[in-house]
Amino acid sequence: MKEKVGKVKIVAHRGGAGDAPENTLLAFKKAIDLGCDIVELDVRLTKDNQVVVIHDDDVDRTTDGRGKIRELTLKQIKKFHCEEKQKIPTLQEVIDLCKGKIDMQIELKANGTVKPTYDLIVENDILADVTITSFKYGFLQEMFILNRKVNLGLLFEEYIISKMIILWIIGRLIGINYVCPNYPIVNKKIVDRAHKLGMKVYVFDVKTKEEGEKLMEMGVDEIGTDFPKLFL
Repeated sequence: MKEKVGKVKIVAHRGGAGDAPENTLLAFKKAIDLGCDIVELDVRLTKDNQVVVIHDDDVDRTTDGRGKIRELTLKQIKKFHCEEKQKIPTLQEVIDLCKGKIDMQIELKANGTVKPTYDLIVENDILADVTITSFKYGFLQEMFILNRKVNLGLLFEEYIISKMIILWIIGRLIGINYVCPNYPIVNKKIVDRAHKLGMKVYVFDVKTKEEGEKLMEMGVDEIGTDFPKLFL
């Protein structure tokens, strides 16, 4: 395994979307082979309530098919192709690939994903290897109620003082382990405040090595990037 730059963990965002088709088994395998610390992925539910790994609420952008994820069955979705002959994987398929090899950061994108995602985590005995993230704190609260030991991270894209105050309060109430800002808004104040409250800091949308080095100087814990090769 290649030596990491500094002590920060490198997270392959959507499996490392800059180097392989996003959220595909090929992307996750490449992230493992590169020596990334964590793979980040997005989950949604199909019409027949199967947990699949895809960012958008439809298949239009990433496959040769069309339609909303929630209106398609898994069998229908599996007929579509992503780039490089890949298909939209189920969460179970991703777990089968990653278990014992790399940690997973799973972002909940849609209603109804909390319980089936949690069930798969428990069934596969990977609770210690997974962090659950979302922009919707209600999803994190649902997960917290299911099991207080699940690692949770709240994603956010705006720096508004009133919202930040609420973030710190909510974070303590529902046991958030990670504060997850996107790169343009992160600053040393956020990092220091999070660490003071016992939370780690994961920053996403990091595009260059220079951006990563600035974050390392701030003391962030994890860097999410589509280009993990830059840091490994």
